[in-house]
Amino acid sequence: MEKRIIERLRSGIFPILLCFGLVLSACGSGATSVAAPTAAPSLATEAAPAQPAETQAPVVPTAGGGGTVSLIIPEEPTTLNYYASDAAIVRQVADATSMTGLDTVNEKGEFVPVLADGLPTEANAGLSADHLSVTWKLLPGLKWSDGQPITSDDIKFTWEVLSNPKAGVLSGTGGVSLIKAIETPDELTVVVKYSEPYAGYLAQFAFGLLPRHATGKPEEMSAWAWNRKPVGAGPFVVSEWVSGESITLERNPNYFQVGKPGLDKLIFRIVPEPAAQLALMMQGETQVQLWPGIDDVAEYAKTVGDKAHEVLVPGVWNMAIDFNMSKPFDKDPGATPPHPILGDLRVRQAIAHAIDYDTLIKDVLRNTVKPSTNPFAYGWYQCDLPRAYPFDVEKAKQLLDEAGWVAGADGIRVAKGAKYAADGTRLSLELQGYTNYEPLQRTEEFIVENLKAVGVEARIQNYDFSIIFGSYSDNSPRMIGDFDMLIFDRSFTVEPQGAVEDTYTSTNIPSPANPTGGNTRRWVNPDGDAAIKAAASTFDLAVRKAAYCKLGDLVTKDVAQIFTYVFQDGYGFANNLEGYTVSTWGSMVWDVQNWKYSK
Repeated sequence: MEKRIIERLRSGIFPILLCFGLVLSACGSGATSVAAPTAAPSLATEAAPAQPAETQAPVVPTAGGGGTVSLIIPEEPTTLNYYASDAAIVRQVADATSMTGLDTVNEKGEFVPVLADGLPTEANAGLSADHLSVTWKLLPGLKWSDGQPITSDDIKFTWEVLSNPKAGVLSGTGGVSLIKAIETPDELTVVVKYSEPYAGYLAQFAFGLLPRHATGKPEEMSAWAWNRKPVGAGPFVVSEWVSGESITLERNPNYFQVGKPGLDKLIFRIVPEPAAQLALMMQGETQVQLWPGIDDVAEYAKTVGDKAHEVLVPGVWNMAIDFNMSKPFDKDPGATPPHPILGDLRVRQAIAHAIDYDTLIKDVLRNTVKPSTNPFAYGWYQCDLPRAYPFDVEKAKQLLDEAGWVAGADGIRVAKGAKYAADGTRLSLELQGYTNYEPLQRTEEFIVENLKAVGVEARIQNYDFSIIFGSYSDNSPRMIGDFDMLIFDRSFTVEPQGAVEDTYTSTNIPSPANPTGGNTRRWVNPDGDAAIKAAASTFDLAVRKAAYCKLGDLVTKDVAQIFTYVFQDGYGFANNLEGYTVSTWGSMVWDVQNWKYSK
């Protein structure tokens, strides 16, 4: 995701969901715009978008006078360093303070400059003709929140951190291994040298720059004090963090946009319980609610009264079942030996055939999600692939018969001549997910019943986020390979290459030597590797999309994953909060510098 951005809210109430293509404007007085995923601009040939006037000449803004806005988040982030975490909750806070990059993706799905004075392209000579050199230029006069100048050396330092194997980087590493050198001819100019063309170059420094003077050694990133009280380039700075309760941010006196931010203070209130969240919005004590637990705009308005309204935006959270291709609990995190049950393709195909996708979407989830068949379900790279193994109970049974799994006394199959399992082995698998998310629980229970109908026993085991999405050193089951099936929602950004490489490349399986590897399925496919490389080596979006679609076809036909549906995202906003724009591609505060609030 960008590298795996996969965490959802801890809520027992169904989230705000709607058919993926629907776009709704806000109710009430808080005007906003909502944009659906769109095609990205050509990275090689289009001129950079015009720079907004207010960013041309950085000026210390005048006093905000805009008051305090309180935002509800369902859980506490462990860090404000995006690179040190793959949890989506981190960006919900960090985007307002620490993680400001050279560019970003706007609500239209387009890259636009932020700290850079434009986007490097062939048209403006920022991208070399051979695509092996990219020149970025910073806006003049930029300062960190502590008043120190932002220079080209900070960009170089960010690369030094991302490329350091001991730094513990979990996000934002796409294409970093292809950077062979970074030159800094002056304080405003960076020249990035690549060993081979990398089509995702615009995304490499989009998630935030790191200040060399205020952080620490790259190999010590996970222990930086900066992670909880960062010196950043965003509109706000952290003034107080009360663990388990709130994170308070005050306006950055050195923010580069003239007269912004308009607000004086942000308070992120950590409120896990959906009922308590709604009460705070109804009472007017909070102004923004992340991922409300009501799936209907009218119902939300009825619940909170005239204090707030709900805004929906097409989502990027793609729900899928991951299969472990290797043997679990053998103290070997590698791709071999094969999983005793799931190592046989026919078993994975049978599981795919056993799921009634239409009923899951229409009845279980009440038509509030969009069907998904593959990893590339939205954006300019969307692949309209047919479901590789559609619902067919008889076909599922036939495949299991052929694979040497016969009906047992209680209806659950046992091995008799199976490819990898010893005779008598019960066809029983653990289905792991994360806790306190009712739609996922409902999905799991439905799948369990579907699998039982063909003789497969699936046992639900849900864990806290810290376990499911933990690190290799934390012995997270998915990282060390000790699981059977894992179901969760995951996403790609408008530039997916980095996350694709991390997720599917055969050489990126987690191990002691590669503890941050993202190929947790242990899926090895040379054709898939070739497709990933093909997508990275061209700047032609049509060719890149074709490569992604080939990869998606391989993933689904090989049943490394089964994709089911895509969620819709939503937010609650106070009626007297204005100036915000909700984006499919951004966090809740991606444009917080523009917000205005009147009591």
